Amino acid sequence: MAIPLEDIIAKAIKDADKSIFNEDYTKQARAVVAALKKAGYEVAPVKPPPGLVEWAKDNIPFGRLRPTELIVQMYSMMVENVRRFDK
Repeated sequence: MAIPLEDIIAKAIKDADKSIFNEDYTKQARAVVAALKKAGYEVAPVKPPPGLVEWAKDNIPFGRLRPTELIVQMYSMMVENVRRFDK
């Protein structure tokens, strides 16, 4: 069973900054993002940024793929590259 996102985030914040005062929220946020990535998640916008759809269209995996395999590959490819266009 996958670990709930809330638990991953809570642990990352707890581990990121042991100080009681003057917490470094940026450090905590980076720890959360790193923990999510390590757990196999990626933070991505709901709508693709400009240029990503066109890029994905030009980089469609060719070959004989079943529709399900194509969708899985396209989804993964777009999520992995979203930061390239999210500026």
